[in-house]
Amino acid sequence: MSTVGEAVGARRPPAAAKPEIEVTGGPGGVSVAALRELWLYREVLTAFVARHVKVKYKQAAIGIGWAVVQPVIASVLFAIFLGRLAGVESEGAPYFLFALAGMVAWAYFSGAAGQGMESLVADQVLLRKVYFPREILPLASVSAALVDLLPALGVLAVAACAYGHWPTLEWLALPLPVLLLALAAAGVALAVSAANVYYRDVRYALPFVLQVGLFASPVVYPLSAVPDGWREAYAIVNPVAAAIDALRRIVVHGEWPDLVITAGAFAWTLVLVVGGYAFFKRLERGFADRV
Repeated sequence: MSTVGEAVGARRPPAAAKPEIEVTGGPGGVSVAALRELWLYREVLTAFVARHVKVKYKQAAIGIGWAVVQPVIASVLFAIFLGRLAGVESEGAPYFLFALAGMVAWAYFSGAAGQGMESLVADQVLLRKVYFPREILPLASVSAALVDLLPALGVLAVAACAYGHWPTLEWLALPLPVLLLALAAAGVALAVSAANVYYRDVRYALPFVLQVGLFASPVVYPLSAVPDGWREAYAIVNPVAAAIDALRRIVVHGEWPDLVITAGAFAWTLVLVVGGYAFFKRLERGFADRV
């Protein structure tokens, strides 16, 4: 019996070796390969954006209406206490419309930066089990926040028409401040999301910084309130200020954005995005262990 069994066993083909996949971490930093990989995973980014939107407004009574209610209510309060009682300058425009333009831009930036900060920690299970470019998570949060920005811009346009500021040719430049806000939010989200994995103090520090930024940026006051000698540098270093000023010039005043400020802000924002991305890629090899 044993002899027959040995003969049968000898005729069995050897079991096929299981394929092994080895994933090794590179040196970190920005590279053409990393950017190419991010492009190859663009459909994953789209899926994460759709998931963010669905989860955010699941079982919400008015859904995406919250993206409109919050800046409108804040603008009403600013119009009452700052515009009427404190007499803050609004560049000759109705203060509600003036404040609404600032709040629409700031609400997007602060929301995108805050959601991007928590993206890696919130999806820590995926970081341990599934491979994809990790920067997709904060970028998906920034992209999903654009879904909130679009209806808010629609309300701003309706409010402008209600005050007699009808669309002009200059409104074609609206994508410029939107793109500037998205790039600035992406640069911040990449940096703070990576830092939040290693230091959870970031989740407490960022909301405070954003509260300070609300008044450090020309949300409730005009950019012209900044002294002449500092105005251009201030708006370039703070790209949110440049985006708010451009949005007001287009919608409220029917003017083209300031060329020097807008170009300078875009150049500086690209530096911030590259720096935030490089910082993210340098830290990402330890995400699965630290998260």
